Amino acid sequence: MKKIAIFIFTLLLISMLSLPTSFAQDFSQWNLPDGAIARLGKGSIIDVAYSPEGTHFAVASTLGIWLYEAHTYKAAALLTGYTSVSEISAVVFSPDGKTLASASWDGPVRLWDVYTGQLRLTLTGYENNINALVFSPNGKTLAIAHAKEILLWDTETGQQLNPLRGHTDSVKTIAFMPNGRRLVSVSSDRTIRVWDVLTGQHKSIRGVKLNSYWDAVFSPDAKTLAVAHANSQRIELWETDTGQFLQTIRTTQPVDTMAFSPDGRTLACSSGTWQDHLIELWNVQTGELLTTFTEHTYFVAALAFSPDGKTLISGSWNDTIKVWSVETSESRVTLRGYLGWVGVVAFSPDGHTLASGSSPHRIQLWDMDSQQYKTTLEAYAFEVWGLIFSPDGQLLVSGSSEEVLIWGAHTGELHARYQNWYGAIAFSPDGETLASGRFDRTIKLWNVNTIQDWQAVQSTAVFDAHRSGYDSLAYSPDGKILASASREGPAYRKGTILFWDVSTAQLKTTINAHEEPITTLAFSPDGKTLASGSWDDTIRLWDTETNMPRQILSGHTEGVTSVAFSLDGEILASAGGGGTVRLWNAHTGQNHTIFNGHNEYEVNSVAFSPDGKTLASGGGDGTVLLWQIQSEVPEDVNGDGRVNIDDLKFVAARLGHVGEGDAADVNDDGVVNILDLVAIAGAVE
Repeated sequence: MKKIAIFIFTLLLISMLSLPTSFAQDFSQWNLPDGAIARLGKGSIIDVAYSPEGTHFAVASTLGIWLYEAHTYKAAALLTGYTSVSEISAVVFSPDGKTLASASWDGPVRLWDVYTGQLRLTLTGYENNINALVFSPNGKTLAIAHAKEILLWDTETGQQLNPLRGHTDSVKTIAFMPNGRRLVSVSSDRTIRVWDVLTGQHKSIRGVKLNSYWDAVFSPDAKTLAVAHANSQRIELWETDTGQFLQTIRTTQPVDTMAFSPDGRTLACSSGTWQDHLIELWNVQTGELLTTFTEHTYFVAALAFSPDGKTLISGSWNDTIKVWSVETSESRVTLRGYLGWVGVVAFSPDGHTLASGSSPHRIQLWDMDSQQYKTTLEAYAFEVWGLIFSPDGQLLVSGSSEEVLIWGAHTGELHARYQNWYGAIAFSPDGETLASGRFDRTIKLWNVNTIQDWQAVQSTAVFDAHRSGYDSLAYSPDGKILASASREGPAYRKGTILFWDVSTAQLKTTINAHEEPITTLAFSPDGKTLASGSWDDTIRLWDTETNMPRQILSGHTEGVTSVAFSLDGEILASAGGGGTVRLWNAHTGQNHTIFNGHNEYEVNSVAFSPDGKTLASGGGDGTVLLWQIQSEVPEDVNGDGRVNIDDLKFVAARLGHVGEGDAADVNDDGVVNILDLVAIAGAVE
């Protein structure tokens, strides 16, 4: 026993020394759900805020709240606990910078300790509709714009104070006056009111003209109100004490969001059309345009000035954070890794690259050896619905709701794009042919060798069965059959599978497969089984020789969005609503594993790595999760087919992790500890 203990200790020491020193700094490992080995992406950007002392800034995303060091731009913490049903809507720092308050669309307001990352208080007792929140100048009171009222809370005790009531419609924006005694608010009832915080008494500021559709922001001293009217290129400035109109700023494009500089002298606004996206800085007193930032390629959703006013942070819907120098108008740094809605994921044939498609039409390429971001391929198009590598790994094809785009997988060059084609795409196993669906209810096969001259490409075959369009395409492993998912029946609600003979372009068989539209198709590696997933919450396995159903797999509750077979055909993975990924025994239909990790957002796509050891899932939370596929031998925790020193390293890296489903928890006691190392040491080959 003593020798075994020494042996285990020695192996543990070796494994710990072998761990990369950057492991603790790798945010892809932070707050991982049970069973996941890495997270690619930081969620989709919602709001940004600068701490008053200028040492940190916060980025609210669909994953949680990221805290960054303002001088190094490095992620320092991730505050989590929100889900898709209580998505963060706004974040704000307390005046001393020690507390961060976060609001959600359908959940409580939370107060976080900035330096420890711990949750201090949760403010409950009210329904949703939180539009804004702000600290009093001394930080002792938090005001929350909730529906038609303003709620006040003691930030030390969490006690709710007397609310401020009087508005007859939703309160949109609030701000404290510098003395903290008065608070000003603007509402959809088209009034501005000034409140005595202690007595609740209020008065309306007359003269300010507001229409039904507008956005507004107060200056830091609450003396000036900027109002941007919807679908117009103007911002109106009003004096809140008197209701006096100050001036109109004429913007280049309709305004999306606004922010005042700390001294109130500069107003930043983002504006954009589908083609052009700008940030403009305006002199509040003169109405003069000071400078314009032009590097964003999509709508800018959030703006925040540093306390000294020299830096502006912007967050875009193409999910990049940019840090700007106000003095030089230059972009200092771009923080990437934030993703939009991830619609699809695909591994390259060699397994070294993972592609993820998000909205708008952006494809992120990730290095699977280092699990780090490589580059982004971006085009002016709708969101990515289909994504597939050619079998030789040279091409990457993406499909949207209107066109198909052909990329060089290694160069990132956009070779060609073909409009009026749907996102349903599939490569033949030999890589010679690309199949794509079209809104005219046809499927065409294209010769890949002529793709470089796309406009001259001639289709090799046209499949036309006068169906309602095609939601998914899949080639059989031998390339002889192309399966397509179509819609039939009243309002095209029933899901139908069509089997086509590729050599003759003739329809072989039609299967009335599902009561709801089919979203996904996948052949097993031996070609004997076809899996279909549908919005009817079921997965159906079909015998491709008899076209008869073998099994119906039930378990998903909000639709099935994606299915994929493992390389050996033993496991079927499926994705759906509610943030779940399920693993099924492909022969028995047993659902043996459930992964939860996308914050209850819909999981849109799953894909196995070529070696079958890793499963990638992409979700509406703007992240890609990598899951460890557990071996039939529990001690083989890294799934390489052998129990050796690498398995000990894997467990050592996850010591202390708690929760079911972790591959490193060999004995399934809910925690990764020394007992798991003992189990592996006893099984080392």
